Amino acid sequence: MGRATVFALEDCRHCKRAKAALKERGIPYLEISLSTHPQRRTDMINLSDRLSVPQVFFGDKHIGGADETLEILEQWDKDETSSPLEKYREEIESQPDSTDGRLREATEPPVKPKEALPRDEADKIELPDGSSKSVLDLMEQLRPILGGKKKTTVLKVNKNTFSGAEGVADLTKAFSIKEEEAVAFGKVLLEREILQPVGDSPIQEFSNSKSQFFRLQCYHTPSVLNSYRLWNTRVDPDAVGVLFRLKKLMGKIVSAVTNEEGLVDYKKAPETKHWPIFEEAVCELQCCDIGKLDHKTKVAWVINLYNLGIKYSFMKVGIYTDALGLMAYFKQILFNVGGFLFGFHDLESGILRGNRNAPYAFSAPIGKEDPRLALLLSDDKVDCRIHFGLNCGAKSCPPVKNFTAEGIEEELRIVAQAFAEDDGNVTINTKHRVLSLSQIINWYRIDFAPSTKELPQKIVQFLRGEKKEKLQSMIEDGKKIKIKFKPYDWSTDAGDFLAFRKANIQADYTAFMGVC
Repeated sequence: MGRATVFALEDCRHCKRAKAALKERGIPYLEISLSTHPQRRTDMINLSDRLSVPQVFFGDKHIGGADETLEILEQWDKDETSSPLEKYREEIESQPDSTDGRLREATEPPVKPKEALPRDEADKIELPDGSSKSVLDLMEQLRPILGGKKKTTVLKVNKNTFSGAEGVADLTKAFSIKEEEAVAFGKVLLEREILQPVGDSPIQEFSNSKSQFFRLQCYHTPSVLNSYRLWNTRVDPDAVGVLFRLKKLMGKIVSAVTNEEGLVDYKKAPETKHWPIFEEAVCELQCCDIGKLDHKTKVAWVINLYNLGIKYSFMKVGIYTDALGLMAYFKQILFNVGGFLFGFHDLESGILRGNRNAPYAFSAPIGKEDPRLALLLSDDKVDCRIHFGLNCGAKSCPPVKNFTAEGIEEELRIVAQAFAEDDGNVTINTKHRVLSLSQIINWYRIDFAPSTKELPQKIVQFLRGEKKEKLQSMIEDGKKIKIKFKPYDWSTDAGDFLAFRKANIQADYTAFMGVC
């Protein structure tokens, strides 16, 4: 007999919506979990020509994602002659079993996700009482004790800064120890880089001084997203595995702060239980050597990092609200990857575009003497389809998908096709001979075609069906095609958020100017 089949991921809110809607109506379904059986993702892609989850099938018929499934179920709800369950039995269950093996139940044992390598002793810090704590646990203990203070030195205000004397007093109270023990513990924290000296003169050791200032590492370089700690414990050589685990953690955070309408409370994200775990774990990227990745792996890895970084920055430093903030956002918010600092423009226009100028920029993002040049893809191998995979958080951006080294060609084909088939991105008016395109294609036109007039020949490659036929017909008749570019919607999926200001990524600011 026929059945409903749902390809789903464990922490996907849209998967939960689709499954809940089926359960609510008593409709049975087979779930194929891509969390426990990731190899079945190929089956889903081949059957649906889509990358997103869920993908729902009624018998052999592809229904679509959560929205399409709910639309059908709501139509069934309105039928006064039969219930949704009766409809299911009549239209699906009464049909023969599917002969397509790709819709079969998973019989292989579940794939155990590759766990992070165990931490070594470098991750432990000895406390004054002789016990030890991980860097994460100790940092979280120290944040409410040593964070939140300000110090003014000459014309500068240092945020989250305390004097040695204040630190000694706070540590004495928090750990119930004597003053000399607090000084000794402070020296350990400085040596282990949990504390950082603040000021122009280098400080060799921690002391009970009113004129020497310190700051917890997690507050020391706020412009670098993954600087909660300095990574000095074991390093997983599998950069792909590291990023995969980080994406799973981020998925849990996003799921926890997303409401039923799909709006994300980015302001609340740092309050979730997974936030400090993610903040500490993402610092492992400081030691990931992407220079060892092959071309396809690097493309997939950098796209995934970019999309992860946007979500992370929205939560940690806020969301851009004006043009000035937008420019600073993509240049001055940084990621430490393998000891090199990259902004979002560096990742996109530097690595992925072979160091081509970003929109409205007068020069390449990475200079001629910059050691990061060794990590770039060649500019003669720029694949314009990367722009259909990168998501800067705006509503006019393509949706976020997961990219893999093994499937990158097929995945880019699918996202390019989905992007071009969306009328919000590409529309064709045959009467007036107008091709209207997303601003993304305008900004990065050089990646698509040598000139604007040659864009139709490129875009038609991403289309199919009636839309492709319309544009192909216009191209073949040889008459001029007018190109227009659609307005870009910079709004986001935020329910609540912190507005980005440059001060959000500054550890210090000039006193007479105030916080900008």
